[in-house]
Amino acid sequence: MAGSPRHIVPRSWLNRLGLLCLAIAGLGLVCNYTYLRIRHDMQLITAKQPNLFEVFSQRARILAPEKLADFIDNSSIKMPIFSEHGDAAAYAYGYDLPTLKRLAVIPVLPPANQMLLAYQYVISNPEVLNLYALYNDRRMLGMVANKEMLPNQLLPVNTDLNDIEPWTHYFGCAFFVSTHVPCSTDEAWVSEIYTDTFTGLNTITLYFPFVYYEPVIKDYRYGLKGIDIAVDRAFKEVLQPFESLNPTRTVLSFEEVEPCRPFHLCLSTPLMRTKADSDLNLKWSYSYGDFSRAVLFGPAFKIYLIALLLLMLTGRSIITRVRTQAQTDALTRLPRRDILNQALLREHDYLMILDIDNFKSVNDTHGHGVGDLALVAFANHLKTNIRKGDVAIRWGGEEFIVLFKGMDDDKMMHRSAARLLERPLHIPELPAPITFSAGVTRIRDYLTVAEAVQLADDLLYHVKQHGKRNIAYYQGQTIRLVRDPGADSAP
Repeated sequence: MAGSPRHIVPRSWLNRLGLLCLAIAGLGLVCNYTYLRIRHDMQLITAKQPNLFEVFSQRARILAPEKLADFIDNSSIKMPIFSEHGDAAAYAYGYDLPTLKRLAVIPVLPPANQMLLAYQYVISNPEVLNLYALYNDRRMLGMVANKEMLPNQLLPVNTDLNDIEPWTHYFGCAFFVSTHVPCSTDEAWVSEIYTDTFTGLNTITLYFPFVYYEPVIKDYRYGLKGIDIAVDRAFKEVLQPFESLNPTRTVLSFEEVEPCRPFHLCLSTPLMRTKADSDLNLKWSYSYGDFSRAVLFGPAFKIYLIALLLLMLTGRSIITRVRTQAQTDALTRLPRRDILNQALLREHDYLMILDIDNFKSVNDTHGHGVGDLALVAFANHLKTNIRKGDVAIRWGGEEFIVLFKGMDDDKMMHRSAARLLERPLHIPELPAPITFSAGVTRIRDYLTVAEAVQLADDLLYHVKQHGKRNIAYYQGQTIRLVRDPGADSAP
């Protein structure tokens, strides 16, 4: 019975679909490479970032709050006479915390500035906005590089020192009252990142405790040294890491986990450890648009385009070569049975299925190695003795199929089949020649592959039952043999 017709997808469309899938897979690899490259760059950049907290911890040690207090207290002029002082390297200032009023703003001029060299050195760093000290006499004394940063009066905030968390951290215990030794051994207290009131910049403040004995009052002075640091200046290398195509959003945070915005790709890594035993984390996020631009302008995408162009130019031959390799039998180097489809069948006129005679006894007597040699020799025998346009296929085991093309009639086919029988095949490993049995059938338009193979296989079975080493075919409804079975079978 003829099989029902099946819809066959054109091979050209399959090739295009394969190329499209390959292009999409390649683009996925490019995106993944870009993501991994950004992560790698993030690790490299953060590794080069010096630990800001360690740096300023060292600089805070050279700041002497007692010298700053002496300079302001002993200055004959608490307010500048002129509005501008071109020679001033910095300005020392003071505020009274109970009233919030400014009590001093003094240009630091030579030679008076010699006692504040350490303060001038630290304030000269561009990332430092403000240096100050909170004293237990409820004064705030400090230094800035620009007088314009100083208001006439502080904002009305709670100025009770005991309400300031780092103050209570270091001085809020009974132990300190009796010993004047800070309550905590932490080297520094680190504030959250906040927006500075006067500059509008993102700022982080480092607090360091100090205690010293003042002979004039015969008592201890103590308090906090504060260093206000501009985050965007101090962390420019990690917040704006590239010349172009920077992350959509960069954040520094003491929180390990921050929600990722919708439609963003987020990366996070610890940046540095503070002197308060907490980690400052760096977070980059890319919107899908910005990440796409990073992909398109990245080196991997350029390589991808070159590879895609080469694939378009040579893809067909590569696909053909890969398909041929996948459909070739590893032992005999003949095509495997996978290639026999309806389209290939209809391109030919006859189908012959062949079986090596007594192949099991070859394996049993001489071993599978010799059996493999027999298969290879027989495959080469077929390739040598069929015409151009005919196709030999390894069907499985010791069975082969040959498709014949350009045969005008049955007589022409029988003559070609007879020539195969007349040419004996010898190999040194076997004492007797290799022979075969076969069945050949004419290919009709209504036959499916399975039906054509089954017809030829039935004829092959007939030959096996009638002496082997022959080829059977149909003549009308009668089965005929190409070689006279009564003839001598010797070569």
